Amino acid sequence: MQNKINEIINKWNPVEIYPLLEDEYSSESKKIVEALGKIKSIDDLAVGIFSIFKQSFGKEFTKSIEECKVIAEEIMKYQQWMLDFRP
Repeated sequence: MQNKINEIINKWNPVEIYPLLEDEYSSESKKIVEALGKIKSIDDLAVGIFSIFKQSFGKEFTKSIEECKVIAEEIMKYQQWMLDFRP
């Protein structure tokens, strides 16, 4: 799960870091994985993602809650897929 979230966040590149290192957002991805255990809605996860990145990057993080919601939807869709196809 951690690797997939890292992949999703790197693709998003919310702080527009170039060149982007593969582990650039790994600490934020880890916090998102931890939050997934407590959060059950897309809206709550979006707020969590927003807070995590705002705390890590401050003014450099300029994405909106709506943009975070798109990422939250993608993460939760993947999480559900994992649950549905777990043997």
